[in-house]
Amino acid sequence: MIMSENGKKTETSGVVLAPAGHFVFRSYDPVEGISAEEAREAALLAFEEEAPYPVEQLACGHYEDSSGRVAVWGCDRAILPEAGKGGFLFPEFFALFGWGREEGTVEILESAEGGALLFFDKGGPLPTEIIGLRSDPGEPAFANEVGAAFRFLNRSLPDLDSIPRLSVSEVSSDSRGRFEAVVTLTDGAAKSWTLADESVWGADLRPTDEIKKFRVEKVAAERIWLGTRIAAGFLVFVGLLQIVSWTFGFWVGQKEETRQQQAPLVAGVEERANLASRLKDLGESRLSVFERLGDLNLARPDGIQFLDVRFDEPDVFRIEGRVNNVRVLNEFVSRLRSDARFVVKDAPPPRTRDGRVEFELAVQIPGGMGGQG
Repeated sequence: MIMSENGKKTETSGVVLAPAGHFVFRSYDPVEGISAEEAREAALLAFEEEAPYPVEQLACGHYEDSSGRVAVWGCDRAILPEAGKGGFLFPEFFALFGWGREEGTVEILESAEGGALLFFDKGGPLPTEIIGLRSDPGEPAFANEVGAAFRFLNRSLPDLDSIPRLSVSEVSSDSRGRFEAVVTLTDGAAKSWTLADESVWGADLRPTDEIKKFRVEKVAAERIWLGTRIAAGFLVFVGLLQIVSWTFGFWVGQKEETRQQQAPLVAGVEERANLASRLKDLGESRLSVFERLGDLNLARPDGIQFLDVRFDEPDVFRIEGRVNNVRVLNEFVSRLRSDARFVVKDAPPPRTRDGRVEFELAVQIPGGMGGQG
């Protein structure tokens, strides 16, 4: 159970929720001329290329609604909480993806870690933008942080009390991989929804190999449970035959699973390369917070690691990072200063800790961010 300072609590069973403030979020519209699977792969490929973290350091999940829109989110794997053996790991805002909204809806997710702002510019169950909040909803700084987020996105700030506030009261999963969430609405009513298809596994933030192993273990546990019940209803001899049959089927299933995991990777790489080529001219024209993060990441030379990227005022990214030597850091700062897309507002002297150089930068985006919608 997770208890917040303002009295809201989340009951958890088999699910761990990570704070929304850790994540970058991006949603992708359906693309004509390609299959749903290709659209999903294209979204993941674009997210990996633009994310402000190296691919080997990135933990990401995705979810697709009935219209074909794909949402992808990710963060630095090192800051994620431990899910424990057999536990799902989702961002806390995933619990709010279970029902549709009207176009233009804005909601606040409240939690002990601050929660998030969700913008549903196109309606439906998936937001077009999510901004993580770090302040406790009961603190004065919370209102200031919400206002800064609206200004950052070039949006008009409505009356704060008019924005619906939701909280996650319960999340759980069972042995068959079914996810269930109960959300408390503004009026105190509870709204519940369940998800029991492959989307649950796609949304999980754990490494792919770990999820595959977890799924095999779940199948094994389910078959053991079923085999035990069947054996109890028959004679010992019939039960033994059933167990032998089940064991053989499970062995075959494991062999098939192993074969699929070891399928040639070259074909997959070629498919993604071909898909990237087909989608080269299908990018979105609107400028978003995430795209600016992507530009900033592309300007980062090898050897620099971003530990945290956030904004404290409109159009300004504040970067905390680590680098092996000062020369690489100076190269990065010089690259930003010579790039018309960025203005270095503040570059305090770096600090040396345990043989590594830690630094902070404040980078402004001239001209502001484009609106969403």
